[in-house]
Amino acid sequence: MEQVTYMAVGLPKTTEKNFENNVESMMHDAGWDVFESNAEAQADYDRKRALKTKSVLGFVKETQPEEWAKIEKMYGAKAEERFLKRLCDELEPHDERGGVVNVLRHGIRMAPGAQFRLCFFKPATGKNPDAIARYEANRFELVRQLRYGTLPDDKDNSVDTVLFLNGIPVATMELKNNLSGQRTDHAVKQYKTDRSPKELLFKPNRRAIVHFALDSETVEMCTWLANGKSYFLPFNRGNGMSGAGNPPNPNGYRTEYLYREILETDSLLDIIQRFVRVEYDADTHAMKKIIFPRYHQLDAVRKLVADAKASGAGKSYLIQHSAGSGKSNSIAWLAHHLQSLHDAGDNPVFDTVVILTDRRNLDAQLSETIDSVEHKRGVVVRIREEDGSAGLKEALNSGAQIITSTIQKFPYICSETKVSGRRFAVIIDEAHSSQSGKANAKMKMALIDRDLDPDEPWDDEDELAKEMKAQGKIPNLSFFAFTATPKAATLEVFGTRDDECKRDENGMLIPRPFHLYSMKQAIDEGFILDVLENYTCFESYFKLVKTIADDPKYKEMKANRALMGIAEWSPAMVDRKAQIIVEHFMNDVEGVLGGKSKAMVVTWSRPMAYRLYRAMADYIARERYACEIMVAFSGKLEVDGEELTEASINGVPESRTAELFDSDEKRIIVCANKFQTGFDQPKLCAMYVDKMLTGVAAVQTLSRLNRTCSIPGKRTFVLDFANTWDTIRASFANYYEATELDAATDPDVIYNLASRLDDYHVYETSEVEAVADAYFGEPDPDKVLMKVEARLQPAVDRWKAKDDTKKREFKALLRKFLRSYSFITQMVRLGDEDLHRLFVYGGFLVKKLFLETGDTPDLRDKVELEYLRIEDKGTQAIKLQSEQLHNGGANAGIAKEEEEERLSVLIDHLNEVFGTEWEDADKIIKACADKICEDEDFVAKARTNTMGDLRAIFGGVMMDALAAILSDSQDMFEKFSENPDAFMRVMDDELLPIVYRRCNADVQ
Repeated sequence: MEQVTYMAVGLPKTTEKNFENNVESMMHDAGWDVFESNAEAQADYDRKRALKTKSVLGFVKETQPEEWAKIEKMYGAKAEERFLKRLCDELEPHDERGGVVNVLRHGIRMAPGAQFRLCFFKPATGKNPDAIARYEANRFELVRQLRYGTLPDDKDNSVDTVLFLNGIPVATMELKNNLSGQRTDHAVKQYKTDRSPKELLFKPNRRAIVHFALDSETVEMCTWLANGKSYFLPFNRGNGMSGAGNPPNPNGYRTEYLYREILETDSLLDIIQRFVRVEYDADTHAMKKIIFPRYHQLDAVRKLVADAKASGAGKSYLIQHSAGSGKSNSIAWLAHHLQSLHDAGDNPVFDTVVILTDRRNLDAQLSETIDSVEHKRGVVVRIREEDGSAGLKEALNSGAQIITSTIQKFPYICSETKVSGRRFAVIIDEAHSSQSGKANAKMKMALIDRDLDPDEPWDDEDELAKEMKAQGKIPNLSFFAFTATPKAATLEVFGTRDDECKRDENGMLIPRPFHLYSMKQAIDEGFILDVLENYTCFESYFKLVKTIADDPKYKEMKANRALMGIAEWSPAMVDRKAQIIVEHFMNDVEGVLGGKSKAMVVTWSRPMAYRLYRAMADYIARERYACEIMVAFSGKLEVDGEELTEASINGVPESRTAELFDSDEKRIIVCANKFQTGFDQPKLCAMYVDKMLTGVAAVQTLSRLNRTCSIPGKRTFVLDFANTWDTIRASFANYYEATELDAATDPDVIYNLASRLDDYHVYETSEVEAVADAYFGEPDPDKVLMKVEARLQPAVDRWKAKDDTKKREFKALLRKFLRSYSFITQMVRLGDEDLHRLFVYGGFLVKKLFLETGDTPDLRDKVELEYLRIEDKGTQAIKLQSEQLHNGGANAGIAKEEEEERLSVLIDHLNEVFGTEWEDADKIIKACADKICEDEDFVAKARTNTMGDLRAIFGGVMMDALAAILSDSQDMFEKFSENPDAFMRVMDDELLPIVYRRCNADVQ
């Protein structure tokens, strides 16, 4: 048999240089002239100036010969030296002027009156050939292995890649080859340890604007190198179900988008011109931050702009960007791009960009961000609170380029705004709340182009036509709606319907977001924290007893509300929650962030917020804890005859509550429907939830915790007294990745509702027409009311003649018709005048249909709380996966009439739900507490010591009391013997606080 000889074959070797070769070859295809680190390329680089001097001078002389002649005449042979000195001076930031970003955007000036541009940006239109020629004269040079060092330790150091724009370095790159065992992390480490920020090339806003660390799979970037404190951000596209990273590229590297698209010459110039931002301190004017757009921000703005350019006005876009996405910057960049956008024929796509939010503090924040992108005066007009709707009307009529406002101002300007022939881009912040109901309709009415002859008289048919025209998509309006948590209605109104969408069982397209930056990706990339990783649920167990002989009947829902109120409002319940909250904060949260951590308590009502605040303050005082707390609620409260406000309790005006809470002394804030949206406090580490939360409300409220903090070591804690892990999981799952609907709303539903209303025979067609004619035809609002009132009465009388069930059904159906019509006509222009007249008529009629609903019964003198226990159910990390959002919408049914039930039965039902299984334990606790409180010596000690001090002696006192009651009661002894460990755990948790409160009750 022939012998086969095997030769040893080594594994293929790859080096970093192989990866560099491929990257720079692709960048050459993207418009860059590539230079090896040879003597010629290195000689052109002036290490002390950190410039390619020949390129700078060559560019200026070639593109601006007349300006160069001015300084050459004045300085002669020294012209080049003088120019370079002046350029270097201006490349140093000086109190919001100077710096590389400013120089590239605006150029420099020097004696004798010469003005030089250091680069030329792409013109908005192609109408000026000279501008195009100057733009094409820009020089894009890539130098490999640039030796940059001026410091003794850096003489031989080189950086893998430096990008020069007309001789000025604008970006550096460190590239690592995965196949050689190096990764992006190694490139980041290299920047932090081997790239000194003292070198001019790396000084922020002096030379290179951004530094990229990358391998073949991931990219990170940094704009401010500071040795070990350098903060690198992911610059990745996201990888679908995996969240962070980049998707596979079947044709090459996952990171090719960076060097083929982002750093392509036109793209990089656009980023420098209209994206990069330099932030300064408002007081000192010192430079504090350089903002380079993250990938999803750049991608979203560019895709939106490209679609608007191709489609023109009249489309809607939903941008689902998670908290932590940098939404304010995205909106600012989009606004400025849309303001200068021209179509293929070089015509402006939009005349005015209107930016709307529904919260005044966000309006102010957005306005400042938008204004900081471009400092030209008059581009951005902010409508402040004191300007009112008149200021908004004036800005719209004057043709302002960018307007920021709150949506609440729009309903007051409809009839006096001149928008004929003009096109608007409307950017909406937090679309799920801003775009609702009448405010949206009025906003559309204010901005639609009536397209009518101004010399023609205006009559009621024109008024009807105007309202009809405000339905559906409006040809002169484009909407760009931003939200992290789109409701079903938001998706339907603004979502994209195209070939990528799924279809429901009726064949209708289910809308999707136009652009997505998911919560999952934001968490994976470290821009926000996962607030569900440390989630503790508590459950309340109690027993109610009826204290009256009678057994009256009540509506179940309202009676249950009253019965729950007896439990929730009981001093024992409030005090126990206060104790749990304070003890958890002091033991587990207080020391986080170096003792600067904060917590928020979320309550379900203003009175409860005050009660819990008071109970917590009292407990903190008794325990002598160093912890100051605040309260937040709107309006006024009357407590024991005293009028209380947030300001009177906290000691500062309501407008300064957030500012005071930011101080180191204030640690906990108790809130009622306040600070649960739009509140940004990075030091917030814990939340105590005493309010039912579902859907968007759950996500928005708990997301107050997700901000990262500049102080290291932030962790989050949630203690929830009102919700379960499953309900919170379900709420977040809808928004974890792309929000998807399970079905689309069928527009024909509105006709079904109208037919069902007709079947009740409450109104006549002639009455509907008469009311609509009065509404559209009478210009005097007072006369409209008089005419409408008379024409509604016949229908009101017919409705009153029906039985209670029919009355309730009709009113509920009418309200559903009105809501559904408003919602559906935001998506679809129905063009049905009869239906629109019924909508107008129904809007007036529903206000005349008064139902005796009855108040919530007062059961406090009929029912008592006998037993109470709050049990810690444990801590979990709530794991998420994406789920579809159920779209009830206009297809939902009408609630059925509620039956009445006996009080005793209602109490039994509630006790079954809330845990009579704890009755035996609570009986033993109550008996032990009674026995201990008979000990006068112990009571005296309880009144002169803190609860913490008493713990040392309480164990023995408790065991003595337990032995006494078990020897006296055979029944209790038998119950205790069934599970003594469980009883002891309950007593250890519950007994001391109960006894301590009772001992001190009469000395408060």
